[in-house]
Amino acid sequence: MKNLKPEFSINEVGKFRFYSGILIGIGFSIILNSLFRLTLRVCNLGMSIDQWSLEYEIPLYYHILIGFASFGFSFCFTTYLWMSKPFANNRRKTLKLRMAQINPIWIFFGTLIFLLRLFWFFTSIELTIEKDFPVLGFMIPTFIYLYCWNLISDIYKSKKAFLISSLIFIISGIILSGI
Repeated sequence: MKNLKPEFSINEVGKFRFYSGILIGIGFSIILNSLFRLTLRVCNLGMSIDQWSLEYEIPLYYHILIGFASFGFSFCFTTYLWMSKPFANNRRKTLKLRMAQINPIWIFFGTLIFLLRLFWFFTSIELTIEKDFPVLGFMIPTFIYLYCWNLISDIYKSKKAFLISSLIFIISGIILSGI
Protein backbone atom coordinates (compact mmCIF):
# COMPACT_ATOMS: atom_id res chain seq x y z
CA MET A 1 0.00 0.00 0.00
CA LYS A 2 1.42 3.33 -1.04
CA ASN A 3 1.52 6.06 1.58
CA LEU A 4 0.18 9.23 0.01
CA LYS A 5 1.43 12.29 1.84
CA PRO A 6 0.36 15.81 0.97
CA GLU A 7 2.96 18.29 -0.26
CA PHE A 8 4.37 20.59 2.41
CA SER A 9 3.08 24.05 1.51
CA ILE A 10 1.84 27.27 3.05
CA ASN A 11 -1.78 26.35 2.35
CA GLU A 12 -1.39 22.86 3.82
CA VAL A 13 0.10 24.18 7.05
CA GLY A 14 -2.09 27.28 7.16
CA LYS A 15 -1.02 30.81 6.35
CA PHE A 16 -1.26 32.12 9.89
CA ARG A 17 0.60 29.17 11.43
CA PHE A 18 3.25 29.21 8.71
CA TYR A 19 4.10 32.90 8.90
CA SER A 20 3.74 33.15 12.68
CA GLY A 21 6.07 30.14 13.00
CA ILE A 22 8.67 31.90 10.87
CA LEU A 23 8.36 35.17 12.83
CA ILE A 24 8.54 33.44 16.20
CA GLY A 25 11.49 31.38 14.98
CA ILE A 26 13.36 34.53 13.95
CA GLY A 27 12.56 36.17 17.28
CA PHE A 28 13.68 33.17 19.30
CA SER A 29 16.88 32.84 17.29
CA ILE A 30 17.85 36.43 18.11
CA ILE A 31 16.94 36.02 21.78
CA LEU A 32 18.73 32.67 22.11
CA ASN A 33 21.77 34.09 20.32
CA SER A 34 22.01 36.84 22.95
CA LEU A 35 21.40 34.43 25.83
CA PHE A 36 24.03 31.94 24.64
CA ARG A 37 26.60 34.71 24.30
CA LEU A 38 25.80 36.01 27.78
CA THR A 39 25.97 32.48 29.18
CA LEU A 40 29.37 31.93 27.61
CA ARG A 41 30.64 35.18 29.12
CA VAL A 42 29.30 34.26 32.57
CA CYS A 43 30.81 30.78 32.29
CA ASN A 44 34.21 32.29 31.53
CA LEU A 45 34.01 34.78 34.37
CA GLY A 46 36.19 32.44 36.44
CA MET A 47 39.05 32.89 33.98
CA SER A 48 39.18 36.63 34.66
CA ILE A 49 38.03 36.69 38.27
CA ASP A 50 40.76 39.22 39.15
CA GLN A 51 39.18 41.85 36.90
CA TRP A 52 35.49 41.16 37.66
CA SER A 53 34.32 42.12 34.23
CA LEU A 54 32.14 40.52 31.55
CA GLU A 55 34.47 41.73 28.80
CA TYR A 56 35.43 38.20 27.75
CA GLU A 57 36.22 38.21 24.03
CA ILE A 58 34.30 35.37 22.38
CA PRO A 59 36.35 33.56 19.70
CA LEU A 60 35.02 33.28 16.13
CA TYR A 61 34.39 29.54 16.54
CA TYR A 62 31.96 30.16 19.38
CA HIS A 63 30.25 32.98 17.48
CA ILE A 64 29.56 30.60 14.60
CA LEU A 65 28.55 27.75 16.91
CA ILE A 66 26.17 29.98 18.87
CA GLY A 67 24.67 31.32 15.62
CA PHE A 68 23.90 27.83 14.32
CA ALA A 69 22.74 26.57 17.72
CA SER A 70 20.33 29.47 18.22
CA PHE A 71 18.83 28.93 14.77
CA GLY A 72 18.55 25.17 15.35
CA PHE A 73 16.84 25.68 18.69
CA SER A 74 14.48 28.29 17.29
CA PHE A 75 13.51 25.91 14.47
CA CYS A 76 12.05 23.69 17.21
CA PHE A 77 9.51 26.41 17.98
CA THR A 78 8.81 26.92 14.29
CA THR A 79 8.16 23.19 13.87
CA TYR A 80 5.95 23.24 16.96
CA LEU A 81 3.77 25.96 15.44
CA TRP A 82 3.70 24.43 11.96
CA MET A 83 2.51 21.09 13.32
CA SER A 84 -0.08 22.56 15.70
CA LYS A 85 -3.09 21.53 13.67
CA PRO A 86 -5.42 20.05 16.31
CA PHE A 87 -7.30 17.66 14.05
CA ALA A 88 -6.52 16.12 10.67
CA ASN A 89 -8.71 14.20 8.26
CA ASN A 90 -7.83 10.83 9.80
CA ARG A 91 -6.81 9.59 13.21
CA ARG A 92 -3.33 8.41 12.26
CA LYS A 93 -2.38 11.78 10.78
CA THR A 94 -3.73 13.55 13.88
CA LEU A 95 -1.51 11.33 16.04
CA LYS A 96 1.54 12.06 13.85
CA LEU A 97 0.82 15.79 13.99
CA ARG A 98 0.64 15.72 17.77
CA MET A 99 3.89 13.75 18.02
CA ALA A 100 5.55 16.13 15.56
CA GLN A 101 4.29 19.04 17.61
CA ILE A 102 5.57 18.02 21.03
CA ASN A 103 8.85 16.25 20.16
CA PRO A 104 10.74 19.39 19.03
CA ILE A 105 10.02 21.09 22.35
CA TRP A 106 11.17 17.99 24.21
CA ILE A 107 14.39 17.88 22.17
CA PHE A 108 14.87 21.63 22.67
CA PHE A 109 14.81 21.48 26.45
CA GLY A 110 16.78 18.22 26.66
CA THR A 111 19.66 19.48 24.56
CA LEU A 112 19.52 22.93 26.14
CA ILE A 113 20.01 21.42 29.59
CA PHE A 114 22.85 19.30 28.21
CA LEU A 115 24.53 22.31 26.56
CA LEU A 116 24.25 24.55 29.59
CA ARG A 117 25.67 21.82 31.80
CA LEU A 118 28.48 21.34 29.29
CA PHE A 119 29.31 25.06 29.36
CA TRP A 120 29.48 25.03 33.16
CA PHE A 121 31.65 21.91 33.09
CA PHE A 122 34.11 23.49 30.68
CA THR A 123 34.57 26.59 32.84
CA SER A 124 36.70 24.99 35.52
CA ILE A 125 39.06 22.93 33.37
CA GLU A 126 41.23 23.53 30.35
CA LEU A 127 39.05 21.36 28.10
CA THR A 128 37.27 23.39 25.41
CA ILE A 129 34.82 22.63 22.65
CA GLU A 130 36.85 24.70 20.20
CA LYS A 131 40.16 22.86 20.65
CA ASP A 132 39.08 19.38 21.69
CA PHE A 133 35.70 18.81 19.98
CA PRO A 134 35.56 21.21 17.00
CA VAL A 135 33.28 19.17 14.73
CA LEU A 136 31.10 17.68 17.47
CA GLY A 137 30.03 21.15 18.56
CA PHE A 138 28.22 21.62 15.26
CA MET A 139 26.59 18.19 15.45
CA ILE A 140 24.08 19.32 18.09
CA PRO A 141 22.43 22.14 16.09
CA THR A 142 22.58 20.04 12.93
CA PHE A 143 20.94 17.11 14.73
CA ILE A 144 18.16 19.34 16.06
CA TYR A 145 17.50 20.86 12.66
CA LEU A 146 17.45 17.49 10.87
CA TYR A 147 15.33 15.92 13.61
CA CYS A 148 12.68 18.60 13.18
CA TRP A 149 12.66 18.06 9.44
CA ASN A 150 12.37 14.32 9.99
CA LEU A 151 9.21 14.93 11.99
CA ILE A 152 7.83 17.14 9.20
CA SER A 153 8.73 14.59 6.51
CA ASP A 154 6.79 11.89 8.35
CA ILE A 155 3.63 13.85 7.57
CA TYR A 156 4.39 15.80 4.39
CA LYS A 157 6.42 15.48 1.21
CA SER A 158 9.03 18.08 1.96
CA LYS A 159 12.11 17.66 -0.23
CA LYS A 160 11.92 21.09 -1.88
CA ALA A 161 11.08 22.89 1.38
CA PHE A 162 13.92 21.04 3.13
CA LEU A 163 16.48 22.11 0.53
CA ILE A 164 15.33 25.74 0.66
CA SER A 165 15.31 25.84 4.44
CA SER A 166 18.73 24.15 4.63
CA LEU A 167 20.14 27.00 2.60
CA ILE A 168 18.35 29.43 4.93
CA PHE A 169 19.77 27.51 7.93
CA ILE A 170 23.32 27.99 6.70
CA ILE A 171 22.85 31.66 5.78
CA SER A 172 21.03 32.47 9.03
CA GLY A 173 23.68 30.74 11.12
CA ILE A 174 26.34 32.85 9.47
CA ILE A 175 24.28 36.05 9.88
CA LEU A 176 23.58 35.31 13.56
CA SER A 177 27.26 34.68 14.20
CA GLY A 178 28.03 38.22 13.08
CA ILE A 179 25.39 39.96 15.21
